[in-house]
Amino acid sequence: MIKVLSGKYKNRKLNFFDYPSIRPTQSRVKKSLFDTINDLEGKKVLDLCCGVGTLGIEAISRGAKSVKFVDNNNKALSILKQNLSLLSIESDNTIIKSDVIKFISNEQEQYDLILADPPYHKFKLEDFFPALSNNIFNDGILCYETGKHEYIQDLSFKIKKFGNTQLIFWRKNE
Repeated sequence: MIKVLSGKYKNRKLNFFDYPSIRPTQSRVKKSLFDTINDLEGKKVLDLCCGVGTLGIEAISRGAKSVKFVDNNNKALSILKQNLSLLSIESDNTIIKSDVIKFISNEQEQYDLILADPPYHKFKLEDFFPALSNNIFNDGILCYETGKHEYIQDLSFKIKKFGNTQLIFWRKNE
């Protein structure tokens, strides 16, 4: 069972389906992620490899103004639409069916927060960064979720580890 952890939709259950390349972010990881980001009020969010939308919906629940959801799995996007409908979320949210790398290479918009939760072992941080650094407003954050196997040496990244999962944060400062 997947629940929204905090905000307007706190404790509301979300639909999910079992599929090998789609795994929801664990509650303790999601809590730490959003506690680290803190203020989302009025923010513009990009949710890459969104699956059924748990991270983007959590951002909306915590006050994000808009979320652009991107994934290439039809079933996941169908359930994402059900989840948005279940919570009566309509605002300025967009759902895009696309290969994430193709999307990144063409994206022109900027965001306050970019969430990237790709299938572990399929992508590496360098597949997303530095390309996405141009899509983040100054003082914006990129949060990349990956397995513990990915080793990052760059001191500009903040890393939090949870068993087999790690969150990698980067804040744009110009």
